[in-house]
Amino acid sequence: MNNTAATQKLIPALIAQPDKGAEELAQEMNLIMVANDDWLGELVDQALAKFPDKVKAYQNGRKGVIGLFMGEIMKASKGKIDPKEANKLLVEKLNTT
Repeated sequence: MNNTAATQKLIPALIAQPDKGAEELAQEMNLIMVANDDWLGELVDQALAKFPDKVKAYQNGRKGVIGLFMGEIMKASKGKIDPKEANKLLVEKLNTT
């Protein structure tokens, strides 16, 4: 879970339900991020395969297309991955493709 989710969703839930623990509420609210490098790699590969023309655009200097890829990756993961890690892997793969 990222800091925004914690402050905007989890903290109010903890106040409203003081009998439950933070981890229990986070799981119930589907706020736990998944740390699975293989899955993340697959999501990045799928996003790149979906937009081969945008991969070429990135390689030709259009760095703004990263937002398109990140949107696809976050949508596919349903927000369950760390965006920083996803962005890092995405850039690595774009630079080596």
